[in-house]
Amino acid sequence: MALSMKKSTDNDILSTYANSLSEEAKRRYTVKLLYNRGTCSLPDPYHLTENWSRSPDTWPDLTFGDIYLYLIDTPSLFTKESMKAYKSLDAYKYVLSGHVQEVISHQIDENCPYMTLKTKVTPSQRARDKPHEPWVYLEKASGSVYCAHCTCMAGLGEVCSHVAALLFKVEMAVKMA
Repeated sequence: MALSMKKSTDNDILSTYANSLSEEAKRRYTVKLLYNRGTCSLPDPYHLTENWSRSPDTWPDLTFGDIYLYLIDTPSLFTKESMKAYKSLDAYKYVLSGHVQEVISHQIDENCPYMTLKTKVTPSQRARDKPHEPWVYLEKASGSVYCAHCTCMAGLGEVCSHVAALLFKVEMAVKMA
Protein backbone atom coordinates (compact mmCIF):
# COMPACT_ATOMS: atom_id res chain seq x y z
CA MET A 1 0.00 0.00 0.00
CA ALA A 2 1.39 3.41 -0.92
CA LEU A 3 2.30 5.80 1.87
CA SER A 4 -0.32 8.30 0.81
CA MET A 5 -3.16 5.77 0.80
CA LYS A 6 -3.09 4.69 4.45
CA LYS A 7 -6.10 5.36 6.62
CA SER A 8 -5.63 8.36 8.86
CA THR A 9 -7.45 6.79 11.81
CA ASP A 10 -4.71 4.30 12.59
CA ASN A 11 -2.73 5.60 15.56
CA ASP A 12 0.33 3.65 14.39
CA ILE A 13 0.73 6.03 11.43
CA LEU A 14 0.62 9.12 13.61
CA SER A 15 3.71 10.51 15.26
CA THR A 16 4.27 10.58 19.00
CA TYR A 17 3.59 14.31 18.78
CA ALA A 18 0.18 13.83 17.08
CA ASN A 19 -0.81 11.09 19.50
CA SER A 20 0.02 13.40 22.42
CA LEU A 21 -2.56 15.98 21.30
CA SER A 22 -5.98 16.26 22.89
CA GLU A 23 -8.66 14.19 21.14
CA GLU A 24 -10.13 17.26 19.42
CA ALA A 25 -6.69 18.54 18.31
CA LYS A 26 -5.73 15.05 17.08
CA ARG A 27 -8.98 14.87 15.09
CA ARG A 28 -8.25 18.25 13.45
CA TYR A 29 -4.67 17.14 12.78
CA THR A 30 -5.76 13.94 10.99
CA VAL A 31 -8.50 15.76 9.04
CA LYS A 32 -5.98 18.24 7.63
CA LEU A 33 -4.03 15.30 6.21
CA LEU A 34 -7.01 14.07 4.17
CA TYR A 35 -7.24 14.78 0.45
CA ASN A 36 -9.15 13.57 -2.61
CA ARG A 37 -12.46 14.29 -0.85
CA GLY A 38 -11.33 12.42 2.24
CA THR A 39 -10.59 9.14 0.48
CA CYS A 40 -6.80 9.38 0.88
CA SER A 41 -4.57 10.50 3.70
CA LEU A 42 -1.15 12.06 3.61
CA PRO A 43 1.38 10.61 6.04
CA ASP A 44 2.16 12.51 9.23
CA PRO A 45 5.46 14.29 8.41
CA TYR A 46 6.62 13.87 12.02
CA HIS A 47 6.22 10.09 11.59
CA LEU A 48 8.27 9.80 8.37
CA THR A 49 11.83 8.76 9.20
CA GLU A 50 13.40 7.72 5.89
CA ASN A 51 13.89 9.14 2.38
CA TRP A 52 14.17 12.80 3.34
CA SER A 53 16.12 14.95 0.88
CA ARG A 54 18.21 18.01 1.55
CA SER A 55 18.19 19.03 -2.13
CA PRO A 56 15.87 21.87 -3.20
CA ASP A 57 16.08 20.63 -6.82
CA THR A 58 12.87 18.62 -6.41
CA TRP A 59 10.83 21.35 -4.71
CA PRO A 60 7.82 22.71 -6.58
CA ASP A 61 7.83 26.28 -7.84
CA LEU A 62 6.37 27.97 -4.75
CA THR A 63 5.72 31.64 -5.50
CA PHE A 64 4.92 34.64 -3.35
CA GLY A 65 1.41 34.44 -4.81
CA ASP A 66 1.02 30.88 -3.44
CA ILE A 67 2.18 32.05 -0.02
CA TYR A 68 -0.09 35.08 -0.11
CA LEU A 69 -3.16 33.03 -1.04
CA TYR A 70 -2.52 30.46 1.67
CA LEU A 71 -1.82 32.96 4.43
CA ILE A 72 -4.77 35.20 3.54
CA ASP A 73 -7.29 32.40 2.80
CA THR A 74 -6.52 30.52 6.02
CA PRO A 75 -7.74 32.13 9.24
CA SER A 76 -4.65 33.63 10.84
CA LEU A 77 -2.93 36.78 12.00
CA PHE A 78 -1.94 37.64 8.42
CA THR A 79 -3.87 40.37 6.61
CA LYS A 80 -3.74 41.82 3.12
CA GLU A 81 -1.98 44.86 4.57
CA SER A 82 0.65 42.80 6.41
CA MET A 83 1.34 40.77 3.28
CA LYS A 84 1.93 43.97 1.31
CA ALA A 85 4.59 44.81 3.90
CA TYR A 86 5.81 41.21 4.19
CA LYS A 87 9.43 42.26 4.73
CA SER A 88 8.40 43.65 8.11
CA LEU A 89 6.70 40.39 9.16
CA ASP A 90 8.33 38.30 11.90
CA ALA A 91 8.16 35.29 9.56
CA TYR A 92 10.26 37.00 6.92
CA LYS A 93 12.67 38.29 9.57
CA TYR A 94 13.13 34.72 10.89
CA VAL A 95 14.50 33.72 7.48
CA LEU A 96 16.79 36.73 7.12
CA SER A 97 18.18 36.36 10.65
CA GLY A 98 18.99 32.66 10.24
CA HIS A 99 16.35 31.33 12.64
CA VAL A 100 15.01 28.95 9.97
CA GLN A 101 17.22 25.88 9.81
CA GLU A 102 17.78 23.57 6.84
CA VAL A 103 14.62 22.62 4.95
CA ILE A 104 14.21 18.95 4.06
CA SER A 105 11.66 17.42 1.70
CA HIS A 106 9.89 14.10 1.18
CA GLN A 107 8.28 13.08 -2.11
CA ILE A 108 5.90 10.58 -0.38
CA ASP A 109 5.40 8.42 -3.49
CA GLU A 110 4.93 8.82 -7.25
CA ASN A 111 1.12 8.54 -6.99
CA CYS A 112 0.76 11.24 -4.36
CA PRO A 113 0.10 14.73 -5.78
CA TYR A 114 1.76 16.38 -2.76
CA MET A 115 5.18 16.51 -1.17
CA THR A 116 6.10 17.66 2.31
CA LEU A 117 8.79 20.04 3.47
CA LYS A 118 9.78 20.66 7.05
CA THR A 119 12.32 22.54 9.11
CA LYS A 120 13.04 23.80 12.59
CA VAL A 121 12.67 27.44 13.56
CA THR A 122 14.63 28.73 16.52
CA PRO A 123 12.50 30.98 18.75
CA SER A 124 13.65 34.56 18.35
CA GLN A 125 13.33 35.59 21.99
CA ARG A 126 14.53 32.37 23.61
CA ALA A 127 17.23 30.94 21.38
CA ARG A 128 17.97 28.16 23.90
CA ASP A 129 14.39 26.86 23.87
CA LYS A 130 13.45 23.84 21.78
CA PRO A 131 12.92 24.90 18.13
CA HIS A 132 9.42 24.91 16.66
CA GLU A 133 8.92 22.33 13.90
CA PRO A 134 6.69 23.50 11.04
CA TRP A 135 5.82 21.34 8.05
CA VAL A 136 3.89 22.06 4.87
CA TYR A 137 2.39 19.96 2.08
CA LEU A 138 2.78 21.52 -1.37
CA GLU A 139 1.15 20.37 -4.59
CA LYS A 140 3.96 18.91 -6.70
CA ALA A 141 2.65 20.21 -10.02
CA SER A 142 1.81 23.79 -9.06
CA GLY A 143 3.53 24.62 -5.76
CA SER A 144 0.19 25.52 -4.15
CA VAL A 145 0.06 25.10 -0.39
CA TYR A 146 -2.32 22.29 0.61
CA CYS A 147 -1.94 22.22 4.39
CA ALA A 148 0.57 23.00 7.11
CA HIS A 149 1.23 22.58 10.80
CA CYS A 150 3.64 23.65 13.53
CA THR A 151 4.43 22.42 17.04
CA CYS A 152 4.00 25.93 18.48
CA MET A 153 0.86 26.97 20.36
CA ALA A 154 -0.67 28.54 17.23
CA GLY A 155 0.30 25.61 15.01
CA LEU A 156 -2.97 23.73 15.35
CA GLY A 157 -4.60 26.53 13.42
CA GLU A 158 -2.29 25.73 10.47
CA VAL A 159 -0.94 29.24 10.04
CA CYS A 160 1.67 30.68 12.37
CA SER A 161 4.77 32.74 11.76
CA HIS A 162 6.92 29.57 11.76
CA VAL A 163 4.94 28.01 8.89
CA ALA A 164 5.11 31.34 7.06
CA ALA A 165 8.88 31.46 7.66
CA LEU A 166 9.24 27.96 6.16
CA LEU A 167 7.24 29.08 3.12
CA PHE A 168 9.33 32.24 2.67
CA LYS A 169 12.57 30.24 2.91
CA VAL A 170 11.34 27.74 0.31
CA GLU A 171 10.21 30.55 -2.00
CA MET A 172 13.64 32.22 -1.72
CA ALA A 173 15.45 28.94 -2.45
CA VAL A 174 13.25 28.21 -5.47
CA LYS A 175 13.95 31.70 -6.86
CA MET A 176 17.70 31.18 -6.54
CA ALA A 177 17.71 27.72 -8.13
